[in-house]
Amino acid sequence: MDFVITFSENEKAFVAKVSGDIDAYHSATFKQKIIEHMDNIDKKIIAVDLSEVSYIDSAGLGAIVSLIKESKKHEKEVVLLSLQNQIRRIFEMTKLDKIIRTEDTIEEV
Repeated sequence: MDFVITFSENEKAFVAKVSGDIDAYHSATFKQKIIEHMDNIDKKIIAVDLSEVSYIDSAGLGAIVSLIKESKKHEKEVVLLSLQNQIRRIFEMTKLDKIIRTEDTIEEV
């Protein structure tokens, strides 16, 4: 599967929908594309839809942690949406689920 990020907005959040793996090959692009939008949006919530991500490695986790740090500088919150079970387990094992908010759907944001 190709790595693609599409962007949209709704009344609650700026949404980045990710398709493909967030790994060493794609993590820098993932982080860069979302950070590029942080200055230009007025929404306080950046929802990252991971429903089409089936694999994430340590580089991908690092990119997400970097996004959290960067979002705080911009006074925004990153919320991860629709994590597949294997991705959710990785967040639980690494305890990242304690520092980043996850929701099942955009309506829960």
